[in-house]
Amino acid sequence: MVRWRSVLSGATLILAACGGGDGSDESSVATNPPVAVSDDGVAFRFATDEEAVAVLTAEDEYTAEMQPREAGIRGRDAAITQFSAVKPLYAGDVLPWTDDEKAALTVAIEELMPRLNSIDQNLPETVLMVKTGTVVEGGLPHTRSNAIIFAGGGIPSGGNLKALFLHELHHVMTRANMDLHDDYYKLIGFEPCVLEEPAPLRAVRLSNPDAPTYFHYAPVEVPGGDGVIPFLFASRPYDGAGSLSNYFGFGLLPVSENNGACTTEARVPADLLAPDLVPGFANVIGRNTGYIIHPEETLADNFVFWAMGRESLPNPEIPEAVGAFWTSQ
Repeated sequence: MVRWRSVLSGATLILAACGGGDGSDESSVATNPPVAVSDDGVAFRFATDEEAVAVLTAEDEYTAEMQPREAGIRGRDAAITQFSAVKPLYAGDVLPWTDDEKAALTVAIEELMPRLNSIDQNLPETVLMVKTGTVVEGGLPHTRSNAIIFAGGGIPSGGNLKALFLHELHHVMTRANMDLHDDYYKLIGFEPCVLEEPAPLRAVRLSNPDAPTYFHYAPVEVPGGDGVIPFLFASRPYDGAGSLSNYFGFGLLPVSENNGACTTEARVPADLLAPDLVPGFANVIGRNTGYIIHPEETLADNFVFWAMGRESLPNPEIPEAVGAFWTSQ
């Protein structure tokens, strides 16, 4: 039986909007039947327009974390301060799939199916695929609920498409198994703690839809603290210069842990540490990928390396552990 261990409030709204307990109803399936079905019955399907809009406009954990500055950046208007004003922009950015894109994704999923069959017990019953332009998340691929959002107006080809699909599928899978995060993130040295975000830092945060919360830290040696939390922030308010990726800021937030809570003396982005100034950090998370903005993203890349059989990695033990973790659940 497919297990969906943790359903966010936003996912509940998506299911209700689409009229089905698994993110689809009979009319949706008739319109867009699955392009592939795993051994455990997980259906991979292109979303209908209605489903795509429901996914993109849902209120969920990600939208609950969104701050006024980042809402303005996502809406490309500094006057926008809430996700409610971003919703119609996202709804209007849904694009139709071309026949060539559908064929390419279908082939990629079919070729990946032997790996997918080994972890499909951890996936929701339906995995939707949505295509958008460059408005949604600045054209950056991501996930919401049980949907992979291929943003940017197109898809890559060949192995790049498979890698992208796997990376985003990883986020769908971990969202469906949030009770496993503590054990899973420990594979790369992260320990549980809930960050008590200081108001000045929270105001400039940049929320990642694939990992919008800070519930884990990396125990490493830092002056006056017990470790660090990778922290993504908006470098400035929206000023008309480009889309979301033009506003990325990143650093390691030094924290002190006490009884499952992480506190920090940092108040502004200038208080964050550059990763190369914390040499122990790379020893904790490994050196297989430079995608270190959150343990979720680092593990997603290592999941891709495992699924695609990547060799000659600096830390091959990490993808091996990732694969063993999900195949054993």
